[in-house]
Order: sequence, then structure tokens, then C-alpha cells
Amino acid sequence: MRRILIAIAALALLGIIAYGMFGMGGSSGAGGMIQRDASVNDPPAPAITVRDLDVGQGDATYIHNGDSRVLIDGGPDARRMGFLLDSLGLNNRTMDVVILTHQHSDHYTGLLPLFDSRRHIRIRYFFEDKDPSAASTLARLRDSVISRVQSDSLQYRSTDDPCGDGEAMCTITLRGGATMHIMRPLAAPAKPNNRSVAVKLVGADSGSFTMWIAGDAEHSAIAHFEAEGYAVNPGMKVDVLKADHHGSCNGVTPRYLELTQPTWAVASLGAVNDYGHMHQQAKAEYRNAGVQWYRTDQNGTVTIQSPGLPGSGYTITPSRPGKDLNGPSDRRASARGCAGGDS
Repeated sequence: MRRILIAIAALALLGIIAYGMFGMGGSSGAGGMIQRDASVNDPPAPAITVRDLDVGQGDATYIHNGDSRVLIDGGPDARRMGFLLDSLGLNNRTMDVVILTHQHSDHYTGLLPLFDSRRHIRIRYFFEDKDPSAASTLARLRDSVISRVQSDSLQYRSTDDPCGDGEAMCTITLRGGATMHIMRPLAAPAKPNNRSVAVKLVGADSGSFTMWIAGDAEHSAIAHFEAEGYAVNPGMKVDVLKADHHGSCNGVTPRYLELTQPTWAVASLGAVNDYGHMHQQAKAEYRNAGVQWYRTDQNGTVTIQSPGLPGSGYTITPSRPGKDLNGPSDRRASARGCAGGDS
């Protein structure tokens, strides 16, 4: 009997130690460290992987740092995104942060599979602008988010007040040591593209990898980023720029490239699209600034990886080779289109 009691006590002590090491938790504050999740067994910090997913004419960026996971937009096709969630092994996992940059269907439709009960994907934070909309698919998505708020402690944040404290910027530290700066967009009323939220991703070693992601932000929103002071804090200079608005000329300016100074741009788009993306003028802007580009319609999913250690740098690898490529829909846009009037 004494041996049995000793064994039970030892097991209990081990359980207490395990809970202390791997206990689950949410954020330690509005923008604080996201705690370790016991159900995850991932590569150790501080490595970071960013995948600009091939979702056709739309946007979806998946970020994996330590055992934290982030999804920015979901593309236009729920079936395609569901396949990607399965292939990335995200079922029965926790998605720490989901961001809808703005309310266009080529960014939000693919977020619906995250809430499919068969996938058992838990979400901790969901960010979007919460602007009124008559779109039925967006209404379904919002109903799913609100249901999780009530049943699973999901925190539903407005990009206009990302930390819920009235500040323009919310900084979240991922469990691998990388940080995400989520910046308040141009105020409503504005066209949905110009309500796109900007996100700066900084690797655990800020000198090794940084990235700027701003949905479909056009010239007015780009000017807002500078006017709001984001060029100073958190700073807009990055290694990689997610090309605004699928490589449209209304998503890039010489000043934008001067502020961001990327080595690479990655455009997410469909090979056959009605908009002329990538626009000839946009490609000329990138060329003139010495920025190389990959594009998901020609290169497939583009994967960026950094070990996150001091001086380790990063690699950028397309699924299919070739850089600075053209596509079958590329055309020259009208002057009005490049100013944000159409396309």
C-alpha cells in the first residue's frame, strides 16, 4: 500500500510540473505574449516561415513562428483554402491570430473553413474593420466569429482599435519571438481597398527578416500610412513587400517603395483575371526601384524562411522557378485606374 501511495504522489507531482511548463493560456495583455499551447509540437523558436499561398485571384498569407500560427486573409475560394488548411496540418490546431485586411470576397471567403467544426481549429484573435456590409458571405463569417466569442473565448477586435486601448498600433509577440505590428487603417468612410489594415512582421532577429503586408491598400491608404507616422514607428523599411492589390498600379508609388525599400515583392493573383494584374506600370515601378518580384500565378506558393538567429538572414523560395515574370492577363492600366479609379 505504501508503494502505491508513493507512486500516486509521484505521478501527481509530475502532472503539476507538466502543467506549469505547458499550461495553456491566452494573451497576457492587449498586445502581449501569446502563451504556449500544450497541444502543439512544432519546430523551436525563433525560426519563422511565411507562405504567400497560391489561392488564385485573391490573398492569403500563412505565418508560422515557433508554435504560433497566423493567417492574414483567406483568398476567394473556401474549397481551395480548406484543402490548404488540411495540407498544412492545421486541423486540431490553434490559430493565434486571423486578420481580414478588408471586406472584399477575394480576401474573406476562404476564411469560412476555419470555422468548420470538423477541423477543430481554435482561434484566439480575429481582426477586421467591422464596417457595415450587405454581403451574405461576410455575414456568415461574422456570425461564425461571434459564435466563437460566445463559446470559445475568441477575442474579436476592430482594426480601427486593434488593441482595444485607443492606440493606432497593436503589437503582438508570437511564441517564437517574432512580432506583428497591426496598424489602424485609413478611417471610414473610404472604399474597402483603402480600409486595408497594414501589418509589419518582424522576425525574432529584426536584422534578419521583416515584411510589410497591406491588403489592397491604394494610393490614399499608402499616403495615410506615412501621415499616421508608421514610417517612424514601427518603421516601414522591410526585406519583403507583399505587393498591394495583387500587383495593381494603384497599389504602388515611388514614395511607397522609397519608404519600404524591399528587396523582393510578392504579388498574389490569378493567372487569368479581369483586372490586368500585374499592371505594366506597377512592374515598371518595381523595376525602377530595383525590386525583384515573385507572383503566385506564375511561381505558385512563395515561401520565406528565416532561422531568426542574429545575422541569419532569410531565404525566399517559389514553388516554380523564375523571377520578374509576366503573366497572361498583364496589361497597361488607364491613368484613372492607376490613380485608384478602377481596376
